[in-house]
Amino acid sequence: MRWNWAGRPAASPAASPAHPSQIRLEGYERALREAGRPILPELIHSGTFTRAGGVEGAKVLLARSPRPDALVCANDLIAVGALDVTRQLGLSVPGDVAVTGYDDIEAASLITPALTTVLNPAREIGRTCARLLLDRLAGEYDDTAREIVLAHRLIVRDSS
Repeated sequence: MRWNWAGRPAASPAASPAHPSQIRLEGYERALREAGRPILPELIHSGTFTRAGGVEGAKVLLARSPRPDALVCANDLIAVGALDVTRQLGLSVPGDVAVTGYDDIEAASLITPALTTVLNPAREIGRTCARLLLDRLAGEYDDTAREIVLAHRLIVRDSS
């Protein structure tokens, strides 16, 4: 599956409006609106959720004029690829361009510059899924649709 830079699933019949990537994009767009900044579709780039996808997207976006002053990446691997490109172009991070990721993978704190990211509470997600599964197996789940929102946290490091 291909993804847009800020996390929007590429147009496909399988793409769900409730997909986590869609929710990340909606958060990105909401933050832009709250900051009084325009949402520019041409600054949302398609790519894979990989380091190579980050390289591809950053090359396209950083070639724009004017160059973006920040890259908001849908995951940390994309952000690592974007940082690769900033180094290749001789750009200062965060001086010339800030880079943020999402997930807070271990590498986020180990790379240079250390990556600003959003902590995705993976363990809590796993515990919640296990609890729901056990409830279902025990016959305590009534198939009622529910929304469970878990807290995410911004981890500010050197890349922003």
